[in-house]
Amino acid sequence: MLRILTLLITTLLAVPATAQEVFRFGGDAYVAGDNVTLSGDAVDDAFVIGNTVVISAPVGGSAHVGGRSVSISAPVGNSLYAAGMNVNVAGAVGGDAQLAGDTVLIGDAIQGDLRVAAQRVEINGAVGDSALVAAENILLTDVISGDASFAVDNISFGDNARIDGKLDLYADDPEGIAIPTSVIPADRIERHSAEEFDARADPDGGATFDRSSYGWGAWLGDKITSILILTALATLIAAIAPAFLLALRLRTLETPVRALWMGFLTISALAGSLFLFAMTGFGILLIPASIVLALLLAVAGYVIGTYILGVGVMGAVNRPLPETLSERAIAALVGAVAITLLALIPYIGWIATLAVAVAGAGALIIRWFAPGFYTEVR
Repeated sequence: MLRILTLLITTLLAVPATAQEVFRFGGDAYVAGDNVTLSGDAVDDAFVIGNTVVISAPVGGSAHVGGRSVSISAPVGNSLYAAGMNVNVAGAVGGDAQLAGDTVLIGDAIQGDLRVAAQRVEINGAVGDSALVAAENILLTDVISGDASFAVDNISFGDNARIDGKLDLYADDPEGIAIPTSVIPADRIERHSAEEFDARADPDGGATFDRSSYGWGAWLGDKITSILILTALATLIAAIAPAFLLALRLRTLETPVRALWMGFLTISALAGSLFLFAMTGFGILLIPASIVLALLLAVAGYVIGTYILGVGVMGAVNRPLPETLSERAIAALVGAVAITLLALIPYIGWIATLAVAVAGAGALIIRWFAPGFYTEVR
């Protein structure tokens, strides 16, 4: 199976990149190239990437678009996901829209939620639900039917601008930003400093994190929970494949630098393959698989690296190598505690944590494929 997958990937990479490669399958369109235009008959879902991207064909489902310059002039029936230097949405969107870029222009209605991160945003179409926008400059000329959350430096409004829900306003000087009562009454505006904005918080709460309820107890509880989950995962692997994990452990502790190098090389190759796949046109079909493989390898490397770290710590205090399941569980717990403590070290903690994960991934690759450099082939 691995050889077949390798052959498939190699074949796709060998396909020369042209100005535009279009592949239609099951009603969906997959397009990649330099200057890309999706036109003609309507499609179900669209997956488009390029330097300059234009979508003028109706999309009945969802559209996933990326490029330096992105222009969407046809309607999108469901959700729109678009990112680029310049993003221009001139067609209506029947679902949610999540947009990112330097300049984002919205010229037609968004029926669902609007989420935007940009330097400059113009909202010239109605928003049917809530709007969460982070930008230095915002221009609103139409109606937002739900709640709005703006993280902004400067904001201006057109004559027809209106926010029917509440507004959470985040700025360095929130009191210095004037909001006309014709847009929203003052009693429905909550002003916050920019530091209060937290993207992890509930958007329904205005993306404001309630730090008063997050004290040392909650912080410690989160750390203990993460340690227990990591311990359980490492113990599960040790129980299912003890011999395999033993080989990984021995190989990594013997040659840690090689494990680090192979892990870094493999994860980098998987991440870099996204651009090569996109250039081949048809290879865009493998982009989701490449992303999933990179994530799975990173997670597996983190869990395996944690276990190996635990065994190394126990060996450093003259404890014998774990042989029983309970001993392996103790090693997993020691590793989980150690990597959690490493992550807390200022400045270098994240580097140490990353090194453990990369070394674990490298050990996995070495065990599976036994790669080598400067070896003779006879």
